[in-house]
Amino acid sequence: MNDDASLNPGADAGRGAQPLASSDERKLAVRVTGDRILCTPPGDADRRTKGGILIPATAKSADRRGVWAAVNEVGPLVRTIESGDRVLFLPDSAIEVDVRGEVFLIVRERDVHAVASGERPAGSTGLYL
Repeated sequence: MNDDASLNPGADAGRGAQPLASSDERKLAVRVTGDRILCTPPGDADRRTKGGILIPATAKSADRRGVWAAVNEVGPLVRTIESGDRVLFLPDSAIEVDVRGEVFLIVRERDVHAVASGERPAGSTGLYL
């Protein structure tokens, strides 16, 4: 056996062996790590001001308006947020990623300002969305 061929699996591809599949062809499972949260981004809806002025979704505003997003998955170190909750965070603190053609946001737990959950934890304020 040729030592060079054992070091390079694609070296004998011309002699009938199959080359390794590229990373684009393989489907890999995606897991969120650490204190990260995988969220579905909010819909890009137009907004109206109190005076009735329509602000298109493509307009960028200078104010630091928080956004609510639905939680899909949480990392193993996340303590207070579960899948199915909604979280409030600033758009600047999120990372936009594309997973198999679908856009998601990744946010750290420390960047979340509020959590909307289906059940009411002890000691909560009783506010609801």
